[in-house]
Amino acid sequence: SYSYRSIAGMTLNPLSLGKLSLALFLEGLKSLLFRRHTSPRQLHVGGRKVLILGSGFGGTYVLRHLVPALNRNENVETTMISDENFFLFSPLLHEVAMGRIETRHIAYPIRRLHWRDRFSFILASVQNIDLARHQVTTTRGSFEFDYLVLALGSVTDTSELDRIEQRKNVFTLKTLRDSRLIRNHIIGLFEQASVEIEAERQKQLLTFVVCGGGYTGVQLVTELKDFIYRSLLSFYRKVDRNNIRIMLVEAETKLAAELHPKLSAYLMKHLERTGIEVRLRSRVTRIHEESLEINNAEAVPANTVIWVAGVVAHPLIAALPVDRDNIGRVLVNTHMEIPEMPGIYALGDCAHFEDPHSGQPIPPRAHIAVRQARVVAHNILADIRGRDRKTYHYTNTAEAVSLGSSDAAVRFYGLRLYGFMARFIWLVGYSSLVTGAPNRIRIIMDWLLSSVFGRDVTFIKLNKTPD
Repeated sequence: SYSYRSIAGMTLNPLSLGKLSLALFLEGLKSLLFRRHTSPRQLHVGGRKVLILGSGFGGTYVLRHLVPALNRNENVETTMISDENFFLFSPLLHEVAMGRIETRHIAYPIRRLHWRDRFSFILASVQNIDLARHQVTTTRGSFEFDYLVLALGSVTDTSELDRIEQRKNVFTLKTLRDSRLIRNHIIGLFEQASVEIEAERQKQLLTFVVCGGGYTGVQLVTELKDFIYRSLLSFYRKVDRNNIRIMLVEAETKLAAELHPKLSAYLMKHLERTGIEVRLRSRVTRIHEESLEINNAEAVPANTVIWVAGVVAHPLIAALPVDRDNIGRVLVNTHMEIPEMPGIYALGDCAHFEDPHSGQPIPPRAHIAVRQARVVAHNILADIRGRDRKTYHYTNTAEAVSLGSSDAAVRFYGLRLYGFMARFIWLVGYSSLVTGAPNRIRIIMDWLLSSVFGRDVTFIKLNKTPD
């Protein structure tokens, strides 16, 4: 709507010319200061290829920090490869399995990210990682890289389970499919138990054994308790609640051994108070079709075993020709980089990073992978632009464990909270980490609606193994 004369007048206005001159001067000054602290040999010349393997916490958060920080005139090609096209918020899998949260609400599509036009996503399975040739082979072809981020995550440790022949009623909890299978199996058992006349047969159907007393095991068994007693029993009137038995089997001398001792003691008291049987210093040594054996001695009639006894690194990570620990994680330096392999980073469940205070590897936690991802993204950008890199500093400032619908245990520095207030803090903390406002709102609504109307008890037929 402006005339050419008006445009020329505004452009040649002394005030406008003064602002333009000041802006040019400041930009020139920043350029001089930048050159003073940068080695010309490290400046970015030519294209760079960044390859991210895995769409879990580590890979997704590297992508979130890296891609938006890249200038559009920088010739950096960023590619993520994963066998799932979504980011799975795995800390809430136990609540999905027990009907509190809808399955799809903890899965955020990678292609839905706002800056999806600035990176490439390849839905494929990684078959081989050649660090020497800087090449990754997948089911969709081979990809070369200048910078590689190893974020394939972990798998359930089934080393003990592999020695057990019968695995018909054994479930793991690592994927969305696992959560659906567990929920279906539990509901199916209640359907069977509701028509059983014999008390012993009903007891066998309604005995649930969780193997592994770490974070996941404790959270899962308490959610299972609430799912059964607060939801399922109201729909299956012919089921005698006295025939229900829930057990937690743990090989260590205490629950969640990596937790603060007072938090661990609270977990034990809470489980005992709510009627969950806890077997410490125990292992499931044999599993039959309708029973299992503990410590080669005690026979327990049961149709359900949920195996969450720890994790190990992804098999491809454990096969890399680099230094690794006893569960396959690669050793990294303070820059989250594999020593003597510049440009190759590992984080999350794939990385072995020692706590400088205790000398022990830090635990695999979602919030730890998020912090490591920020450091990895910064260091890749720093190497491209010739700037100083950051070091990752581990701090064990907070711990939080959910204990069902209305209880939790939380530690923040020296402050410890238990009960409903701790549960509220747990909900706020984890909902803030959920990717995407739509998913965050849906999860919060699921929590509210399940508290008012109860959990989902729908039985949807699924095959235990994919077709």
